[in-house]
Amino acid sequence: MTMQAVRIRNGLSLGAAVSLALAGGAMWSEPVKAAGFYIQEQSVSGLGRAFAGDAAIASDASTIFFNPAGMTYLSGPEVQVAVHLLVPKADVRNDGSTASTPTYTGAYEGGNGGNPYDPTPVPNFFYARPFNDQLWYGFGITAPFGLANSYDKDFFARYDSTETELKVINFQPSIAYQVNERFSVGFGLDIQYADAVLENALPDPVAPGGPTPAGDGGEVRLDADSWDYGFNLGMIFQATSDTRLGIHYRQGIKHTLDGEARTILPPGLGGTERTQSGKATLHLPDILSVGGMHRLNDRWTLLAQYSWFNWSNFDEIRVRFSDGTEDNVTEQNYKNSWALAVGAEYRLDERWILRGGIQYDRTPTQDGYRSTRTPDGDRTWFSFGASYQQGPHWGFDLAYTYIDISKESLELSRVFYETPEGASPPPFPLDTSIDISGTTRGHVHILAAAMRYNF
Repeated sequence: MTMQAVRIRNGLSLGAAVSLALAGGAMWSEPVKAAGFYIQEQSVSGLGRAFAGDAAIASDASTIFFNPAGMTYLSGPEVQVAVHLLVPKADVRNDGSTASTPTYTGAYEGGNGGNPYDPTPVPNFFYARPFNDQLWYGFGITAPFGLANSYDKDFFARYDSTETELKVINFQPSIAYQVNERFSVGFGLDIQYADAVLENALPDPVAPGGPTPAGDGGEVRLDADSWDYGFNLGMIFQATSDTRLGIHYRQGIKHTLDGEARTILPPGLGGTERTQSGKATLHLPDILSVGGMHRLNDRWTLLAQYSWFNWSNFDEIRVRFSDGTEDNVTEQNYKNSWALAVGAEYRLDERWILRGGIQYDRTPTQDGYRSTRTPDGDRTWFSFGASYQQGPHWGFDLAYTYIDISKESLELSRVFYETPEGASPPPFPLDTSIDISGTTRGHVHILAAAMRYNF
């Protein structure tokens, strides 16, 4: 059997692997913790209020990520280290998935894949310092996008995904300038490293009885990475002594992932192994956030924030090959989305601040395109936290969040083998398609702690 006789799709090329993997789709391989694959967990104090008002409040050095203009509101030089422990759970269920091969048409078996996520610690780092009374500089290391999951080998949607890991590391040097007593501006350079490891199973088109966990025998694994850069900028306006407004924009960086896919064909196609190289584009969303805070009195502060995500950037995955093969294009059809958060802080005494918040976070995925690589849904956040100041130098933050992820449908069609027009097929056509039908639902527990040192 010659591979020239059959066009092998969805999983046998870098293009297909990236298309399938990034269709759903961190510095430390964290699971997805915001709608889409955006990672909000860059501030422990922010987590404690569900990130309400983070574009305006500037309570610590983590403002470098959420609005660098906020550095001008810090009391002095500060270094901060933090870790978020993410404990996610996803429940993906089969609801009548079917297969069509030359030897079989009908339902196929498979388990629910188990919980694809492991508890994952996610650290970040910030440093801020003034040049003078008006000009500040800072640096942050964060992981603003990413996902990591792994399903059991007999997963019913194994032809969509078995393992996914997308890491995006963001290095952000930043500056801020206080124009006057009411107005500050800030700018950050985003230097990003993106790395993807993606794997899915391949059905055997001639397995008797249709595709089964024991009869797969094929898989594809992709390794690809890239460096790229963008920017973010923000402004803060002190409307009154008790009211502050902030706006922040982060550019959606366009990554070109360069890598190699290793494919092991199923036994029915000879069981051979091959590799193919190429480039794939991953366009991250622009993010615009507007936040506000209002101090009611010496103890109570109210906060709110609205964020808009230009996920329509992620409308397709287009892969170009080094050998001149026709581009591989997979439609994603992500829609623009938004998140709304409200929260409050209560100053208990000179040492303690208590906080809480709620956020509603819309998913950008749509029915018919949602992938098991990101079993995503609308998210509702419930958060609370506290800060403790130990003298003039040391401070500590703690936070807990529970995220409820709504139940959503999984309806995907994958075509794997087809005979090109004008080509002679093997002894019989090998056309094989998989229709995945199911549902997904989940939740996340997050525990976080930060340590701050003021110089």
